Amino acid sequence: MHSVFAQNPFPELLIDLYDAGQYPSDPDEVIVPASPIKYDVLFQGGVDEVTNKSGQTALAKEWQDFTGYVPINGRSDSGYVIVNHERIQSDAVNGDGGGMTVFTVYYNQNTKSWEVVDHPDGKFRNVDFSNVGGTGANCGGIQTSWGKVFTAEEWGGSFTSNAVIDAQGVSDTSDWAVSSFNGASVSMNIPKYMNYQYMVEVDVKNAQAIRKNYNMGRYDHEGGWIASDRKTVYLSDDYSGGSVMFKFVADVAEDFSKGTLYCYKQSEDGETGTWLPLTMNMNTMMNAREEAYKLGATVFMRLEWVEGIDDETVFITETGRGRSQSVAGAMRQGATLAHHLVELDAKDGNIDSTFNDIWGRVLRLNTVSGKMESALEGGGSLSKDYTPTNNHLSSPDGLVSTVINGRTFLVINEDMNPGGMPSTPAHFSNVLNEIYILDVTGDKPGVTYNVSQLRRFLVGPKGCETTGGRFTPDGSTYFVNIQHPASDNKAPFNHSVTLAVTGYQTIFDQSHFSSQTASIDDLDVNEFNVYPNPAARELHFSKTVDVALYNSQGQKLKVQREVNTMDISDLAAGTYYLITADGINKKIIVE
Repeated sequence: MHSVFAQNPFPELLIDLYDAGQYPSDPDEVIVPASPIKYDVLFQGGVDEVTNKSGQTALAKEWQDFTGYVPINGRSDSGYVIVNHERIQSDAVNGDGGGMTVFTVYYNQNTKSWEVVDHPDGKFRNVDFSNVGGTGANCGGIQTSWGKVFTAEEWGGSFTSNAVIDAQGVSDTSDWAVSSFNGASVSMNIPKYMNYQYMVEVDVKNAQAIRKNYNMGRYDHEGGWIASDRKTVYLSDDYSGGSVMFKFVADVAEDFSKGTLYCYKQSEDGETGTWLPLTMNMNTMMNAREEAYKLGATVFMRLEWVEGIDDETVFITETGRGRSQSVAGAMRQGATLAHHLVELDAKDGNIDSTFNDIWGRVLRLNTVSGKMESALEGGGSLSKDYTPTNNHLSSPDGLVSTVINGRTFLVINEDMNPGGMPSTPAHFSNVLNEIYILDVTGDKPGVTYNVSQLRRFLVGPKGCETTGGRFTPDGSTYFVNIQHPASDNKAPFNHSVTLAVTGYQTIFDQSHFSSQTASIDDLDVNEFNVYPNPAARELHFSKTVDVALYNSQGQKLKVQREVNTMDISDLAAGTYYLITADGINKKIIVE
């Protein structure tokens, strides 16, 4: 029979595959279920206006990273959201460096959506860091169980002189006067560039920095987690030349103005570890990593976020870079090498402290024994292109946990930057960063997970990092940032954006983990298969193809070349037909 699809979707290829009799009357069906997940756009960098303490307004900075949610009166439907801005830029209104923005949100039961509430001082408020000498690249941070927030200043490896920070847009490079350190009054002037790279405590409600915690050390601060004693803080160092794991113990619960900083040293066999105290003076703290090297601290690749699921078990993401990196300089200063990296080095036959650690991993620290081990290795199958049944964990970064229906889940953000891209797998050509969930209920030392146990939660748009995930106390909403997406993406994903995600409880349910369909081993690499993404309105193809999409009336809606994904978020529910350049047809039913 003659089909309405007889028109050639690829005329310039001189193909004529869809004449009478060549279009199958009963093509394979692909069901795209209505996604249970909904997201609300809360805040867009470069689009929304932010107000400073003087009432001046300017466009918001971009590159949102850390997210905090401070409940109002303990509620999960109303609170303050606070986000970091990692990108360093000079801004006369919102301050130099990175910065933070605070806004008030509530969940509207009538519209079933999150909304930003107007505030007398501005809908989106700039956090004032002037009383602590400004802030640097605000990357990760700490959210405590009682509503305290710290922002982490990273990128410090480049802050080697005032000339460097002046070139990056710091308007005032005069010495900074330090008047207190570790609970004591001091009178000390330090070079301005050494006033960056600290954990900074913030009063969220009043959008005001409280203090820089010099006593937690100066290094490339990224993440942190505070134990139930409200005194012990586990701190990560995101440094490519040899990261150190730190721990700060406050003298008084909830008061971090005084305490002791420790660095982690692993035993030679990797089965235990100890915490070595650093000398608590300002000079040592300004060079905390180097002082830790001298004590023989253990070094890692790049430590990112830290998340404890209880006081005994702390997970840390050790990200990959997509290329080799060296910790030889740290070793020359006295540092020791993490046991799992020694094994990697031996496996590569490259005993020189330089690693092709492309994908990274999730580490587990047992705080009782001190054992640090790899709980989940990154990577995955490279034999097939991107599909929802082909997990591939790349450069794990953001990390948070939640308990839903009695089960504990880790939620892992990816941060595979384009500059470090390997050539495979094929979906990296689209620079897709994903968010995975991992069921860690009943986790014990020695348990090893693998990428097949991950379940894809969300997929970021082209060019982005997925960053700063944070749950409401009841686990019903996940706040997350889409950082520096490609500028040619469809709005709102052409700017950094903060989202509130809801409706995911069903995919976190344990039944989801036992009812997966095809595994990667079940797929035939020689066949063309189409898979709907379970959490986004996207189709994913098992091969890179030229493809056209038609509606049921034969109208051509999309033609795309050399792709393995197709965005269908703009399609209404209905029946569609997908046709490849080599004549393969699929019926797409969008629910």
